[in-house]
Amino acid sequence: MCKRVLYLALVKTINTMETKDFKKRLDNRECWGENTKEMWDAAYKWQEEANGEDNLIKWSWDCGLKLDYDGDVCRISSRFYPPHKSSSEYGKYYGTISVMIGDAEEYLHEHEIEAGTLDELQNLAEDYVSKTLDKMHNALRSIF
Repeated sequence: MCKRVLYLALVKTINTMETKDFKKRLDNRECWGENTKEMWDAAYKWQEEANGEDNLIKWSWDCGLKLDYDGDVCRISSRFYPPHKSSSEYGKYYGTISVMIGDAEEYLHEHEIEAGTLDELQNLAEDYVSKTLDKMHNALRSIF
């Protein structure tokens, strides 16, 4: 029984590719087209190490060991409340559209909306967000 446990531990060690060996194989094109479990395990191990904790942009592997570095830089978050029957102050839809970077707690911009109907709320919110996205695209284009 003891020999069997040692054998399984040895097989697991042999089948577990070290990150440096994985990177070497990728860099030298030794694994092109190789989609073994060993390669994928090593790829995911590298991915976890590369992404660390709170990265806004993350590394991920696609089919055939193609590598992506993707993320959401800007985010729009909104919350709207429907009219409340027992309050004249809240007799309309109301809420806020917030623009932020990634998952940040700090808002870059906030815009309040008040509307009498759901259709009006939808139109106001979608129009405002569309204009905001255009401004963001233009500002980012001017940087590059």
